Amino acid sequence: MTFTFGIFDSFDLGASTPGQVLADRLDYAVAAEAAGIGHYHVTEHHGTPLSVCPSPNLFLAALSQRTTTMRIGALVHVLPAYEPLRLAEEIATLDQLCGGRLDVGVGSGVSPYELAFFGVEPENARARYAETLEVVTRALTTGRMVHKGRLLRDYDVELSIGPVQRPHPPLWYASSNTRTAEWAGANNVNFVGRWNGGVFAEAAETYWNAWREAHEPDAAPPRLGVAATVHIGATDGEALARYRRANAVFCQQLTWLWHRNGDHRGDAYADTENTLRSGTALVGTAETVRDLLIEQIERAPVNYFEATFAFGDLTAEEARHSLHAFAETVMPAVRAAAARRTHEAG
Repeated sequence: MTFTFGIFDSFDLGASTPGQVLADRLDYAVAAEAAGIGHYHVTEHHGTPLSVCPSPNLFLAALSQRTTTMRIGALVHVLPAYEPLRLAEEIATLDQLCGGRLDVGVGSGVSPYELAFFGVEPENARARYAETLEVVTRALTTGRMVHKGRLLRDYDVELSIGPVQRPHPPLWYASSNTRTAEWAGANNVNFVGRWNGGVFAEAAETYWNAWREAHEPDAAPPRLGVAATVHIGATDGEALARYRRANAVFCQQLTWLWHRNGDHRGDAYADTENTLRSGTALVGTAETVRDLLIEQIERAPVNYFEATFAFGDLTAEEARHSLHAFAETVMPAVRAAAARRTHEAG
């Protein structure tokens, strides 16, 4: 399987306006497709400047008409926040709009404050997520939502539209721990996580062990990938200085809602120097980023990498510069390294 690249976009407000962020991202996604990026994934957040696009499906509908080959999707839909019937209908509609290019990320949500906006108690989020995933995937598969609710209500309704991809668009999950990696591998769910100082390598091995146990040897493998924030500059020093300034703005957005509630549990994730030490940010010249990423893929059996190029107060031009430098210098070298790894393993 050819090594593939994707983009993850959080739509944080930065120094722009919401309308400009959305317009810039549509143009940016078109440029990413032209540069050879295979997937464009967007996030979902509510009541926080961490995202000025709280309804990812609206953006994806627009993006479906601006792109032709790149796969698009949310990573992730926060399932406990959705009415399942409407979500199933929207997924089917999006898959029709993009001609079968939809990826469907699923998750239970990480912020108790955002879940509370939808009346979801954090202690019920996992169970509500599991029930929603069950009812939505079955409805997309069969064309009818029939369900006796536990936390959800009862359903018995025929969908007026189904997806192009059968039995439903491929599922994606974002995490770095071994427990969820085992579940994702066993269920053929595409999986993306942060490097976190090499912790992800263990999760990756767990994923493939579970996948091999559950699937025939000739089955087409899913995508297992590592994700990182990427910033490329003319020199390592220039890139690091600009990354630190932009990431400081991003971290303000990341912690904004938590700090408003007097909650500092997530502050470690907003430590700029820790992102650099742990390998969840790859920063420097194109050659430096190339070498850092090759080191990661040589230590973990991944076939996918997902980059965040636009964040904080970076301008659209700065994000696009990193994208093009990455496509020109990093992507070919990483593909070659992945091919060598596969050849040596085989």
